Order: sequence, then C-alpha cells, then structure tokens
Amino acid sequence: MGSQNIDLQCWKCGTELKRLILPFSRYEECSTCKADLHACMQCRNYKAAVADACTEDRADFVLDKDKANFCDFFKPNKHAYKAKDYAAANEARSKLAAIFGEEASDTLNESSVVSPQSEADQALAELQRLFDDD
Repeated sequence: MGSQNIDLQCWKCGTELKRLILPFSRYEECSTCKADLHACMQCRNYKAAVADACTEDRADFVLDKDKANFCDFFKPNKHAYKAKDYAAANEARSKLAAIFGEEASDTLNESSVVSPQSEADQALAELQRLFDDD
C-alpha cells in the first residue's frame, strides 16, 4: 500500500492544507490551529445527524469527535470545514438589547465564540502552570 498526497481544508479553522501524505498519522494536525486531523470531524463518515455521528456501522464508538483516534475506517473529508452563520444570533441579540433600551453589544463571529473544549483546555493548562515544579 503506497502513500499518496491530498489537499484538504481543516475541519476546525478552514485552512487549506496542501500535499498531506496519506495515510495520516494519528498525530497529524493543522498547521494553523493545531486541531487533530485524524479525528471524526475530518472524516467523510462523520454525520452529526446519525447514531454515534458515524455512517460506518463497524466503527468503534468515539467519544471526543474532535480528538485524534485510531479508527480504521477514517477517510479524510477534503471539505470538512463548515462556516458558522451567526446572523440569526446577532439579530436576536440586537432585538433583546432594544427591548431593554440598550445598545447591541459586539456581534458574534467565528473568532469571538469559545468552544467548551477550548475552555477545558485552558483550565487544564492553568492547572498545569500552577502545579508545575519548575
């Protein structure tokens, strides 16, 4: 089984990644945001609407869909990135602010939204910094 090259978008940030070598190592990550690439979110079998979010019935259950895994059914999705639409949320925020006679605060966008996982990663990093013996 020979290796081949592939171009794809990072599932998390949308960065165009060129000439990645297949098969991916479990440790392959995005050069921009450092997201794991051998993860469910980057796989063609990933579908949030199906059971276990995977269309492959034989695949083992993976809890953290955004973390690297050892799935033998992993097939890279070249277009896994889905831009988020914050228009409805921004409109609702503006209407709510108007009800209370306030000015609308900052609008939501991709960079202003913090995922729960990144908050957990930040908390872990802070704990490691506090208890580090160095």
